[in-house]
Amino acid sequence: MRTRSRVFPVRLLLASLALASLASASARPTVVVSIHPLYDLVRQVVGEAGDVQRMLPIGASPHVFDPTPRDVARVADADLVVTVGAIDAWLRDLLEAAGGGAVRLELLAVEVVRAALEADFPDLKPADARSVLAWNAHVWLDPRTMAVALPAIAEALAAVDPANAAGYAARAEALAIDLRALDAELAATLAPVRGAPFVPFHDAWPYFAARYGLDLVVEIEPFPGREPSPAYLAMALGLIRDSGAAALFSEAQLNRRPAEVVADEAGVALFELDPIGGVAGREGYQELLRWNAAVLLEGLR
Repeated sequence: MRTRSRVFPVRLLLASLALASLASASARPTVVVSIHPLYDLVRQVVGEAGDVQRMLPIGASPHVFDPTPRDVARVADADLVVTVGAIDAWLRDLLEAAGGGAVRLELLAVEVVRAALEADFPDLKPADARSVLAWNAHVWLDPRTMAVALPAIAEALAAVDPANAAGYAARAEALAIDLRALDAELAATLAPVRGAPFVPFHDAWPYFAARYGLDLVVEIEPFPGREPSPAYLAMALGLIRDSGAAALFSEAQLNRRPAEVVADEAGVALFELDPIGGVAGREGYQELLRWNAAVLLEGLR
């Protein structure tokens, strides 16, 4: 009897500890992010404090992504949903369909992000800047703007997980310093081709081009995922020839055939950029931008 009385409290203690561990694990916030580059930045801010999930499959384009019913369930369980705005409106729609209580952070709706865009890219300011959806949504391709956005990401995380607020803020601050250093690195990398004519596949690159001094001539595909008309291709070909562009650039997530046709007609080389990443060699956000800068340097020299 005496032995049993000693064993039972030990088992009870172990069971209590196990339950406490499960409760602690379940308290970790779940964060759902639309696209891979933003997912990786959020992941770096979250660290080990939460679970970060990416909605857009690797290799897919946010312009033509069609969510499934299973995606609704994933969003329903989220504590925080992070989107860019416009380009990933399908995630906003999923959140509404899920009816969950997740906090939603849309970067284009963040005042400091829009202020940064207006300050750094006045020539790209939309005619109707009152709408948060009026700005081109590809802000993640400018590391300096993303550095400005990081405190808002940390604050949104703190809102759903106050216990780890200090850690989120510290990691966001360290990452912002890293992104500013990355910006300086990219500027140095692309300095030899500053002012060069740049012909990307679609309108993902206006902030990147403006930041690093590339002369964006025309996009090959004005509506991503839809082949351009013969009349548009003829117009684009004329602009490309007049500009003296040395190369054209397709994109990893979209059909490259239109770019191949125009490159053949213009008699210039065709390279491939990647605005989304997530594959070997460009899994991390910083890796992705370095990879694209290296491709541009090679193609535009």
